[in-house]
Amino acid sequence: MIEIAIPKLGLTMEKAELAKWKVTSGDQVREGEILCIIETDKVTFEVPSPGNGFIHPIVPEGSTCKVEETVAYLAADRAEYEAVLKGHPAAAVQGDDREEERAVSDVSRGAAAASAAFTGDRTDRIKASPLARAMAREHHLSLASIPGTGPGGRIVKADILNALERAETERPGEPGAAEAILKEPAEIIPVRGVRKVIFDNMYQSLNCSAQSTLHTEADAEGLLSLRKTLADSGADVSFNAILTKIAAVALRIHPRINASVDGDVITIWKQVHVGIAMEASGALVVPVVRNPDVKSIRQIDSDIKALIAKARGNSLSPDDLANGTFTLSNLGFAEVDFFTPIIRPPESAVLGAGRIVRKSVVKDDRVVPGVRIGLSLTFDHRIIDGAPAARFLKSVKDTVENPLLLIA
Repeated sequence: MIEIAIPKLGLTMEKAELAKWKVTSGDQVREGEILCIIETDKVTFEVPSPGNGFIHPIVPEGSTCKVEETVAYLAADRAEYEAVLKGHPAAAVQGDDREEERAVSDVSRGAAAASAAFTGDRTDRIKASPLARAMAREHHLSLASIPGTGPGGRIVKADILNALERAETERPGEPGAAEAILKEPAEIIPVRGVRKVIFDNMYQSLNCSAQSTLHTEADAEGLLSLRKTLADSGADVSFNAILTKIAAVALRIHPRINASVDGDVITIWKQVHVGIAMEASGALVVPVVRNPDVKSIRQIDSDIKALIAKARGNSLSPDDLANGTFTLSNLGFAEVDFFTPIIRPPESAVLGAGRIVRKSVVKDDRVVPGVRIGLSLTFDHRIIDGAPAARFLKSVKDTVENPLLLIA
């Protein structure tokens, strides 16, 4: 018998939520087959089976578990499985109905009860899925008059649609009326796991700091020239690698930007660790490049490529996302010129980079073709004043325009 435990995915990981079981008790599984999905405050991870056998989950979905806590047993054969079953109760693995229950908010359920009390229709005693209740309220249907075809006579979505069709046929001269007014959810996404962390962090960021954003535009000819020179030497690096190096050098010049605040204490960090905002599995993640101020652009590019590969493979560890001191967010790929990046707590500043675009510029009182890039710095005005923030952004701009400053 093998114990299936919550894996430790990094030095900073202490617990995880068991988000979903992919198997049920008694299922025969093979080595490498995904057993469950766990979510930490930073990443989502699929736990594979360490061998062949019969699985027996003992921890229900939605539970918060400590690292190395046993959540299931893998029995070698059916006899061993039966023995495990006697000693350990099965987990209440949630199905589609439970998933739907979690997706409907307490506010919606409260509104259903209030609606029932008002109409005198005791819908709280009628078995119906949350989605069916919501649809019935929206279309002013009485659940008491709708026969349920779900398990145990439960009213489900199909029953509401059938009731709407019957109502349509009873109103001659209004073909398609039910379809015309119907509003059905295409998808219900519970705010939990990584999305819950993003949800909370963005709320905390905007409500617990005094954010201000400065914008400037830089000549990008030097940036393009540096990238071409590196490519000609065999190093095809990304703009993100160059911008990360530029930001790291600027942070060394202006160390008070490399800071965070906790209560009434401001911490200026000794190390520079730059997070790179990117998308992974439909969610925002910010894996961190360590010490880019003392690395070459080639080394930084290699680090970024490795983090991108991990993000695409859904294999980022909590350590990959921990202890950033500053963030770079580049939306140039989406043809965005300027934007207002949001600080990632507990950091105090984030640099936004827009697209590199050819446009007309004025040089020596003449309109000439040029190449420009938009730069935006959002900073926490509680601990960083406007003038130091502006000087930091100017250092970034100067280095973008003259990358030789990187070796000055």
